[in-house]
Amino acid sequence: MARSGGRPRSADAGRVDEESDSFVRALARGLSVLALFDIENPEWGLGAICLRTGMSKTTAYRMLRTLEAMEFVAYDVETERYHLGKAMIPGAYLTMSYVGFVRAAHPFLERLSEITGETVEFTVGAPGGAIVVDQVPSRHPFRLNLPIGRLQATTSTSSFRLYLAFRPPAEQRKVLGQRQPARTPHTMTDPEQLIERMAAERAAGLAFDIEEQDMGVCAVSAPVLERDGDLKAVLTVVAPAERFGTKERKKLAEAVQSMAAALTEQLSSRAISG
Repeated sequence: MARSGGRPRSADAGRVDEESDSFVRALARGLSVLALFDIENPEWGLGAICLRTGMSKTTAYRMLRTLEAMEFVAYDVETERYHLGKAMIPGAYLTMSYVGFVRAAHPFLERLSEITGETVEFTVGAPGGAIVVDQVPSRHPFRLNLPIGRLQATTSTSSFRLYLAFRPPAEQRKVLGQRQPARTPHTMTDPEQLIERMAAERAAGLAFDIEEQDMGVCAVSAPVLERDGDLKAVLTVVAPAERFGTKERKKLAEAVQSMAAALTEQLSSRAISG
């Protein structure tokens, strides 16, 4: 649907340089606080917020009091922690209305899970990383506990690494400029090696996580693309290491890549908003 009113915007219009006159630092700081809250971190104390954002205690406190006054956050006197407030609820529902393509994609996830027998996840870009917005669990009795809504923000995960592979080089280097934690002995942390790896994964349309994020857990991801070749989402199959041997890995990779291609074709042929 076309935008009504306002100035025409280029594809890069949403990326405002921090040195630009259009960049409002105070607003950016407040939004950086809101961006901390996710399904795995629903509550934050003042000290932890200072550590994560780099703000002084005075500045962070003023930001939080302002957000509290506007009901974007709420304070629990018993736990002495903040959580998201009721002013966030309408925006949450509105955001979900923009990702109707997630609902359209769900049958593809179900088919992929039926074909592979494993857990299938659907990930889209989000501030600070990529977020798991949909999932179909494995039919195996032993299944991984992977909640929807969790943020992928380290290059040890195949989904976030593939997402980052489609971002501009400057953004890649900015992310890799922050030390990537070695989650397991298999985690790759060298920035230059990661850049080369991501370039290869983008070209191949496939990324693996072989016990790099968690021991005993493996994954393979494939990109779902826009008509212009930009990344729309990432489709991932997650499986225990014992079901991710060489033969199984090849079959899972072929299945996720085939389904991602089918979903890309579906998105290209139908007007699915997102």
